[in-house]
Amino acid sequence: MKRSYNKEVKAPVYTIEECTQCGLKSKRFFQDGDYVYRRSGKCGKCNGTMIITYIYTEKPITE
Repeated sequence: MKRSYNKEVKAPVYTIEECTQCGLKSKRFFQDGDYVYRRSGKCGKCNGTMIITYIYTEKPITE
């Protein structure tokens, strides 16, 4: 008989940033203080402004 245990599994949270000039998108781990439409730095491609456009979590894989 297999027992089921209630384990708390933390799912990773990601932040998507997008450049306002060239449209470059990047994905990184969420950092405290992130919120949608926050200016998050300079674009590595064109030196434009990066804006946070999306924050989400991915469901962990459980067996």
